Amino acid sequence: MFSFSTVSVFATLALGAVTSALPLAGRGLPLGGGLPDVSSVTGSLSASGLTNAVPVGDVVGTVASAGLIRRHDAVNSLAAILADAQCQLTPFTNQLKFVNDKNATVEALTEPVNHIKDILTATADHVKALDGLPINTILAAVDGSVVLTVEALAAVVASLVILVFDALAAVIRAADGSVLPAVGALLATVGGVVGVLLTAVLAVLGGLVAELLATLVPLLADIVHTVYYLNLATIVSLLGL
Repeated sequence: MFSFSTVSVFATLALGAVTSALPLAGRGLPLGGGLPDVSSVTGSLSASGLTNAVPVGDVVGTVASAGLIRRHDAVNSLAAILADAQCQLTPFTNQLKFVNDKNATVEALTEPVNHIKDILTATADHVKALDGLPINTILAAVDGSVVLTVEALAAVVASLVILVFDALAAVIRAADGSVLPAVGALLATVGGVVGVLLTAVLAVLGGLVAELLATLVPLLADIVHTVYYLNLATIVSLLGL
């Protein structure tokens, strides 16, 4: 079984200069109210938690100013699309990772969950637009300098999926039992969109699907429990879990 650190190493090599995870610091959690302050983690959210967080437009603007949002002249490949998505997702997945039993509620979680779903939906649309392009274009590295192996691409896909599911698992662990059914239903909607994205990825790879799955499924071993807990039938079917 591959560890998450192994996946991160492969993904970092495949993505070049794009950072696959931001430094974790400032783990203090509030006793209640909105989600915890993750400004020291993301550098772009306010210190007052989710309730007074910087609007998503400002967060995306910050990412865009760093050159991480897709430009019209950006490399049109799976790796580039997924790298952009991972950078955009990280502020919101970090919010979920720092919840506790006081703020792991549907009311507090809905906003970051919606942002995550929006990013994943847009990413799936970008992936679908690759259909019909030459396979060497689809498999190009982020900077377009080389064609990735299927194994390297699997690591990129796994890195994004693990980023999302680690956040979902953190919420499940933190949520009080009295609210867990409602919270789980909310989190399952994120898993559903991950299924849409994975479907799009497999659709553009054609004859390489079996080879990708052979490498990808072992990399995702640590998220299988969460997939089953949230009853994500589409992902179970796609990955043959």
